[in-house]
Amino acid sequence: MKLKKLYVTVLCALLVALAFFGVAQCAPEDVTSVYDLEYGGLKIDISAPTQSYPGENITVTVKAEAITELYVKYIQVTIYGALNATEKVTLREITHLENSSFSSSYVVQYNISIPSNMSPGLTYGIVSCEWELMGSPQKIPSSGFALTYIRNVDLEQLQEDYEELSVTHQLVLQNYTELESGLSEELDSTRNLMYIFVATTVVASITVIVLLMRKPKKVWI
Repeated sequence: MKLKKLYVTVLCALLVALAFFGVAQCAPEDVTSVYDLEYGGLKIDISAPTQSYPGENITVTVKAEAITELYVKYIQVTIYGALNATEKVTLREITHLENSSFSSSYVVQYNISIPSNMSPGLTYGIVSCEWELMGSPQKIPSSGFALTYIRNVDLEQLQEDYEELSVTHQLVLQNYTELESGLSEELDSTRNLMYIFVATTVVASITVIVLLMRKPKKVWI
């Protein structure tokens, strides 16, 4: 009987683990397109996580797509952030394509390390590129885009601590209310018993006084 229960427990645990694994596999990543350009036969799309933490490694995907055959002199993407809220820092310089001809699409995922002392707020990038469309030179000026939002770890920790303290405060307040209610009931019971005791004492005293004041009847012999 115990062995059967053990088998059932293990089977349930495996089913739960598989269910969570399936959910994790199906859940989409929190990634969004942060830059989208289509001009002169060239399309550029950049996607990145919507938010990240200091000290985390994120993946930025750069996709270049040619509507027709193009000659790309360069496609450069530079990612910037801020340290200690004031110091500008270059997180990565990406040369996606350089002196290349292509007529389809070229997609690369780039790893970017977020420093542990990165200030909360938005990181951003600058895109610049030059190419030729059927021998005609094309160029876009350097354009910026918001990349990913660096979350404020200290503030989130303070919020978690506040929520925990708030829950603890509510529990203490509830316990205090219950104790106060129980004490009030005990005081009411004690007060009622005191009233009964006083009333009983008064009645007994009056009875004794009445008995003492009654004259004894004469006894005839």
